[in-house]
Amino acid sequence: MNFHKKEFKIAFLLAAFLMLFAVSGYAQSARSRGMGGSYLAVSDDESAVFFNPAGLSQIQGREASFLVKMDERNLFRLDSAAFTGHIYEDKEKENFSVTDYLEHNILEEPVARRPKYSYGMSYTEDFRSTEFGRLIGGEFLGVQREVRDLHMGFGTRFPIARRMLARETLYGGIKLRMTNTDRWIKTLNSHAKRDAQTLGLGLMYHYNDRITGGLTVDNLVERISGESAIRDGVSLNVGAVVKLTKGTIISGDCVNLGNSARTSQQQYRIGVEKKFIENDLTMRVGSWNGTLTLGFGLHLLPTMRLDYAYYNGDVIKEHYVGGHFTFD
Repeated sequence: MNFHKKEFKIAFLLAAFLMLFAVSGYAQSARSRGMGGSYLAVSDDESAVFFNPAGLSQIQGREASFLVKMDERNLFRLDSAAFTGHIYEDKEKENFSVTDYLEHNILEEPVARRPKYSYGMSYTEDFRSTEFGRLIGGEFLGVQREVRDLHMGFGTRFPIARRMLARETLYGGIKLRMTNTDRWIKTLNSHAKRDAQTLGLGLMYHYNDRITGGLTVDNLVERISGESAIRDGVSLNVGAVVKLTKGTIISGDCVNLGNSARTSQQQYRIGVEKKFIENDLTMRVGSWNGTLTLGFGLHLLPTMRLDYAYYNGDVIKEHYVGGHFTFD
């Protein structure tokens, strides 16, 4: 058995073991959590399935991840698993291109092979107990809720650069989301179910090696059955990321820019990520609508990274552990 096969088996067994506790609604990673959820214009890993499907085409190779909320699991569980893949051109272009020749023969860091289409899938579960509702209040008061969430995303790349070797690129993507919600109101001894299927769109504009912008539109098309036939509002979300230095980025998002009703609450998020020790250690800090988040990432193997995130909630402090794996 060669070394690469051993790496794959170790990664698979570790992921399977941790998912036994709960592959359990938002498809996020511990990395994005540590950055305050500011990820619309970053989206360069499997979390793009949730945040911005256009970002799937930025990923090189196949990736997978899991997220497990480690504390207070009897009150609140939030866990997820995701993976991505690509469809490449059937064969390389036979015609000569000056740009391709320079990129692959002159540049110190040749441009990686780009996929034609990219895809991703994630499954998540979000459980909130009645005790959680008592502590938090608001819409959760007196309610036990369980949400099962399936996301499927598809992305592609549209080259728009007008100058030779320019990095200007436009990415586009769509996201299909299927959500099943169970709500128990203990005081009324009632149980309600709601199923929703939605379609969303995503765009990402990569201006150069330093600046990228992201835009998503959620709930553009929606089909609902069960508890409520009233559709959710359309949510417009925008974000940007700036590469300050090599290995250091700062990102900012505005979720639900138009403050539409019956959708995600309007939020402002900001995050910073800094890599150290030849990119083996990464530190993260962010603000999730005013709440502090912290995190770090540590490469255990070249193809395996362990992530941790902390959410400093006013009532419940949240701790997340995640794993990230690459296969190509």
